Amino acid sequence: MTTARRQLVLGGFFGLLASLSSIGLLLVSAWLISRAAQHPPVLYLMLAIVSVRAFGIARAALRYVERLYTHDGALRVGTSIRLAVYERLERLSPSTLAAGRRGERIARIVSDVDAIQDRIVRATIPRAVTAVSSAIVVGFVLAIFPRGGLVLAAAVVVAWVGVLVAVRTGGSRSNAATAGLRGELAAEVAETLRTSRDLVAYGAAEDARATVARTGERLAETERRAAFLDGLGVMVVRICLGVATCLIAWAGVAAVADGALSPVLLAVVVLAPVALAEPLEGLSAIEQQAQRSAASRRRIDELVAAHDDVVDPEHPAPDPAGFDLHLRDVALGWGEGEDLVRGLDLDLPEGAVVAVSGPSGSGKSTLAAVLLRLAAPRAGTITLGGTPIDALTGDQVRQVVATLRQDEHVFDTSIRENLRIADPQADDRTLLAALDAAGLGAFVAGLPDGLDTEVGENGGRLSGGERQRLGLARLLLGGHRVLVLDEPTEHLDAATAEALLRDLVALAPERSILLVSHDERALAAASHVVRIGEPTRIRDRV
Repeated sequence: MTTARRQLVLGGFFGLLASLSSIGLLLVSAWLISRAAQHPPVLYLMLAIVSVRAFGIARAALRYVERLYTHDGALRVGTSIRLAVYERLERLSPSTLAAGRRGERIARIVSDVDAIQDRIVRATIPRAVTAVSSAIVVGFVLAIFPRGGLVLAAAVVVAWVGVLVAVRTGGSRSNAATAGLRGELAAEVAETLRTSRDLVAYGAAEDARATVARTGERLAETERRAAFLDGLGVMVVRICLGVATCLIAWAGVAAVADGALSPVLLAVVVLAPVALAEPLEGLSAIEQQAQRSAASRRRIDELVAAHDDVVDPEHPAPDPAGFDLHLRDVALGWGEGEDLVRGLDLDLPEGAVVAVSGPSGSGKSTLAAVLLRLAAPRAGTITLGGTPIDALTGDQVRQVVATLRQDEHVFDTSIRENLRIADPQADDRTLLAALDAAGLGAFVAGLPDGLDTEVGENGGRLSGGERQRLGLARLLLGGHRVLVLDEPTEHLDAATAEALLRDLVALAPERSILLVSHDERALAAASHVVRIGEPTRIRDRV
């Protein structure tokens, strides 16, 4: 048995004991009050008095232990699921991930996994505890007052079925939609925040805010419907238990009059339905949580099972001996759309600087993704160090080939931690050497905090050129031999772009450089230029 499963089983066991302690507290108190009304010697009441105290203390202690074990087990399960999703996302190519928005993917990793954890803590275990507690109380009442036990059993069954019918007919669609709406809202909020400056500049901020508000209202509507069903479920349970209490009291009085039931036990059986109110009133919330979690589970399963057009070979070839790159008669495209590039031939010898030029949408970025094994060519052959690229795993290729994108991501942390993403073991001397090679050493040396300087969200405290150079330094730390630079001079002024290109060309003797750009300055720095023709439609997504 795994650690997570063992923790959950123990949590369920302690949860059952906590529920039985609450029930026992009420029933023993009823017996104690009824028996005390007969004025027996106090010693006759000592066991009941001690039991009431024990149940009162145990209820709180056991509930704490139950929470401790169930949350620990649920978090372990959530961690394993989240790791599986991360690993799958790492393997999926951009062509597969392009089907969803960034915010939705974040929602799947965070909200959907949390919902699966919630199912364990708020649905699976509470449902089992409620069922066992109800069965024990019904069995107890059947043993001392069969007619009352049958009434109580009928009330429990009717309440449970009534809640199930109400939730599954009235809330199945809205509960299933909740997870999707949360993902949609997360995507819209993320996109609005990311593009907030542009939205304000073009006067579209109000429209974007209205779109987010409409999605938020749709989500609020589903949650209001869920709250209504929760209240409806509680009402059904209370009506059933209230009717059961009245019927048991009526039958119990008659049984006491006939001598078939002890007067002291009459209070116990009459209060038995009341004792079950606490676990049964949570049925509606339990079933709704189960529905929401099931929808989240389906979304996670869809992501994990997503088809990827880039599949690692079952038996990969050995790591390539060299890093020369050759493309022959290659065709490129995304998804099911038409080809962007056909018959492409390209040679990138070791230590060379080659440029690929073409207008936006002509397939330049698609080519960069294919060379990184993030997308698959539709036709033709690509070899790296003499080995066909499709005979290598993505990790093998990316150990040799790396890319610097025009929108290279910079994390909201220090310069040092941004660099250590490429090499967690690198010391300060190694980091500074990489910064010097990227032309950023003097800049960092002049900062008051040096490597500990915080760069801000998305590198907001750095200029465009500084962000590009920081990304380049990170690339160099990885030890890659082929650098694919996607529009490295985009958004840079002329002086910064020329300085960056000089530093890039200086790296060429030890590394091959592929400049993917339509900037004539970048093309002039290359020894050879491959021009891609006009596309039939714009399809670049990377």
